[in-house]
Amino acid sequence: MSFNKNFYWGASTSAFQIEGGKQLDGKGLSTVDTRKVKSGIADTSITSDFYHHWREDISLMKELGINSFRMSISWSRILPEGNGNINLTGLKFYDQVIDCLLENNIEPIVTINHFDMPVALIKQYNGWISRKSIGDFANYAQILFKHFGDRVKTWLTINEPLMLMYNPGYNGSHYNNPDDTTQTNFIILHHILLAEKYAFKLCHQIVKFSKIAPVSAFQNVYPLSTNYEDISASMTAESILSYWALDVAIKGHYPIETFEMLKKLNLAPIVSHADENIFCMDYPDFIAFNYYSSIHAGKHQPQNNFIPPFYKFPLFSVNMGEERKTDKWSAMESDANGLIMSARKLYNRYHLELMVTENGYADTQTPDESGQIDDQERINYLRDHINACKQIVDLDISLLGYFVWSFIDSLSGREGFSKRYGLVYVNRTDQDLYDLKRIPKKSFYWYKNFIKTQNV
Repeated sequence: MSFNKNFYWGASTSAFQIEGGKQLDGKGLSTVDTRKVKSGIADTSITSDFYHHWREDISLMKELGINSFRMSISWSRILPEGNGNINLTGLKFYDQVIDCLLENNIEPIVTINHFDMPVALIKQYNGWISRKSIGDFANYAQILFKHFGDRVKTWLTINEPLMLMYNPGYNGSHYNNPDDTTQTNFIILHHILLAEKYAFKLCHQIVKFSKIAPVSAFQNVYPLSTNYEDISASMTAESILSYWALDVAIKGHYPIETFEMLKKLNLAPIVSHADENIFCMDYPDFIAFNYYSSIHAGKHQPQNNFIPPFYKFPLFSVNMGEERKTDKWSAMESDANGLIMSARKLYNRYHLELMVTENGYADTQTPDESGQIDDQERINYLRDHINACKQIVDLDISLLGYFVWSFIDSLSGREGFSKRYGLVYVNRTDQDLYDLKRIPKKSFYWYKNFIKTQNV
């Protein structure tokens, strides 16, 4: 068994987490620029300053030996008002980045939207809550396909719609009870999924030899016990958390049984005949999925401990499990076998090629006295999950690529720069910028050697 010679060995980032340049060169504010962050946590003004360090960073990518780089484009850098006039300086920035990647034999895999909607659209019509968002997203996607489609052939639509629908800091919309599951959350997601369909169609119409995929934060769910109630609830949890959006993207409709459950709870969106036609308008070429760990779910019961909003649901309860002793950032234990299970479930359900677009390990390590960063726990994590990819390929499941999250330390969604996923250290903290020096970690050199030798 061996990986295909065209297998993508890559690393991932997103625009708002690494670029900085919050309002430079005509960029408009996005929802992530204006969201509330905890005191002492860095905002999006500078982040890793990729906006000024991209040549240096791409040079490091070349040294690493990756053949692909997953990046996202900032909607508000291209369209400061979300619609209307195009910011040509924004297009030029991404032209330079994409051209430099290609010159270094690194294929750009471009995510159209990674959580950041222009604030102007929140002011105009409250963002994704309004159906107007569908047309504006389609217009934005069309601009990207027409301008970059001669060089970018692999596209991803909207990163982790479930995370976006539940997080007002990301979607930016104003609505009641943001900490509870309401029909508004599912209306937001409904509009996202309609917008995604236009992206599929426009990509296939405009970009020759293109491939495009949805991006799922796949939740591999184990039942809490062998009791029927726990098994049934775990199946419902997986249907809502992982198949609700993917069934629309790939099958053209919501999971039927689960949709009826949500209707009884007054959570399901209203799907018109026009919506049904849009859902069947076009389909993706493959599935991109982000995987970090698995979860355990069972019958619903009250819980007092912290639970992420997308796990708070009246049809099931998620057991957060014990913290990994080496990683205070994740409440779920590392589970490389869960990656294999995820791939099997996705391939058996949808029969499409797969791509692991995020997989990584967070820590807080800083350089030692010699200036080195010995992140052995990250290496162990990556080794286990790359071995899982080998087993996936050995099962004759078509796996296109594997992308480490993330290439460089970046702004975390809630924890700023104290939570570090990067193969490359960025010398800054939440309070101090220092010199933003890039320092490859031990995991960088491990991944480099693996790519070169294919030996874990």
